[in-house]
Amino acid sequence: MSADHPYLRWALRHVLDRVPDDRDAPAFQVSRAEAVTLTPAERDLVRAYPEEPADGDALRRDLAALLDRHLVNGRSPRFQNQLFSGVEEEALAGSFLGIFPNNTISTREVAPLPSEMETAVTDWLLRALPWDRARSDGTLTPAGSFSNYLAVYLARRRATARLGDDALLRLAVFTSAAGHYSIPKGADLCGIPRGNVFEVAADECDRMRPDALAEALATAEARGLVPAFVNATLGTTVAGALDPLAEIAALLAGRNVWLHADGAWGALGLLGSERARFRDAVAHADSLTWDAHKGLGAPVALSFLVVRDADDLDALRPPGGGGYLFRDLDAPRDRADLGLRSLYCGKPFVSLALWLLWKAKGESGLRAHVDRARALALRFRDRIAASPRLELAHEPETWVVCFRPRAADRAASDALAEAARERINASGRWMINLCPSAGGLVFRALFVNPLMSEEHVDELAAHVEAGLA
Repeated sequence: MSADHPYLRWALRHVLDRVPDDRDAPAFQVSRAEAVTLTPAERDLVRAYPEEPADGDALRRDLAALLDRHLVNGRSPRFQNQLFSGVEEEALAGSFLGIFPNNTISTREVAPLPSEMETAVTDWLLRALPWDRARSDGTLTPAGSFSNYLAVYLARRRATARLGDDALLRLAVFTSAAGHYSIPKGADLCGIPRGNVFEVAADECDRMRPDALAEALATAEARGLVPAFVNATLGTTVAGALDPLAEIAALLAGRNVWLHADGAWGALGLLGSERARFRDAVAHADSLTWDAHKGLGAPVALSFLVVRDADDLDALRPPGGGGYLFRDLDAPRDRADLGLRSLYCGKPFVSLALWLLWKAKGESGLRAHVDRARALALRFRDRIAASPRLELAHEPETWVVCFRPRAADRAASDALAEAARERINASGRWMINLCPSAGGLVFRALFVNPLMSEEHVDELAAHVEAGLA
C-alpha cells in the first residue's frame, strides 16, 4: 500500500464531495439513455484485461467519470425503482468503519466487539416483537432473500426432525401470489419438489386470501403431502399490503406448520407509532424477515431472520468439521460463536451500520422516521386521489402508494402507464418503477428516504402527471 494512500484519499474525497448534494440530487447525473449506454471507450476501459499496472491518476479520473455518468444514485429521494431509497449518514459511516478492519464475525475469538454489537442489535429488534425474548433469537443474513431461504430451511429441518428425512419429498410450502419470489426459490434450494409449492390467491389489494389458503391446504393433504411452511407477507413487494396473519394462523392451528412473516418491507412498522397493528400480526409467526436497508436507512444489504424459538437456529450448527474455527462448541448460547447460528462463515461487520444508526437516532428518532414516511405516503395518496388524470390502485397500508392512469379500461391504462414511465425516466431526474398487479400495471412510489420532503412528494406527482401528456 502506498505511503500516501492515493486511492483511499481519492475515494473518501469522491464520497464527501457528493453526499452534501443528495437532497436535491437526481436519480442519474445524465439522461437515462446516456446512463445506460457505455461509449466504446468506456466499454474498453471496463472490459480490457489489465496485464500491466494502470497509471493511477488516469485510472482514478476515468473511474470517477464512469461512476458519475452511469451509476444510479440510490441515496437520492428521487430514486423510486426498488424497495429501498436513501441511506442515513450514520449508517454509511458505520458501514465504512465495519469494512475497514477486514474482520469476520464467525467467532468471538477474532471478533469480540463485533459479536457483542451484532448480538445487541438482534436483541433491539426482538424488543419490538411480542415474543418471549428469553426464548427468541436471530441471525444477520446477506439480504432479505437469504433470510427467506433460511426460514424455509429451518422449517424443513423442524419437519424432518419430527417426521424423518424421508418425508422431505412430501413436504408442502405455501405462499401468496403476491409474495416474494425468494420463497419458491428457497423451497427449491431445500430440495422440496417444485410441485409441492402452492401459490395462494391474493385479493385485489395483494393480501393473501385465507379461504384460498384453506383450499390449498386441503388440496395438498388430499395428495398425501404434509404442509410444513406458510409464508405470509408483512408488506408485499408491490402494494405494501399486510396479509391477515391472525386468520392464517387460525387455519394452521394444530397442524405443526411453520408460519413465516416476510417483513422485509413492512416490519419497519414495528418501530413507528402505529406499531400495534404490526405487533399483532407478528405475534402469530414462528419467524420474521426484517430488512434494515428497506426503509430504515441502512446501506444495501442488511437483513435479519429472527425466530420465536432460539433452538431452531441450532439447525445451522455444522454437523461435522469446523473444529479449526469454533474452539468452544458447547458455550452458552449468549457466549457462543455467531458463526454457529449463521448462514455463512465469512460474515463481514455490517451490523455496525445498524448499531451506529440506532444509537445515533434512538428509539424516538427511528419512530419519527417511520411516522414521517407514513405521513408523506398519505400526502401523496391524497394528491393522487385528487388528480383528474391519476387514480389510486388501492388504499396504502404502509409507506408505498400504488397508482395508475385513469382510463376507460385496463388495456388503455397499461398503455398510458408504459408510455408515461418512459417519459418520466427519460431525463434521469426521477426513476420510478412500473409493476404488474391484479388490476393491471401500477406505478409504485415509496416514501422511506430520510431526505424526502413534502416538496419531493408534490414534485413527483406533478412529474408523473406531466409524463401523461
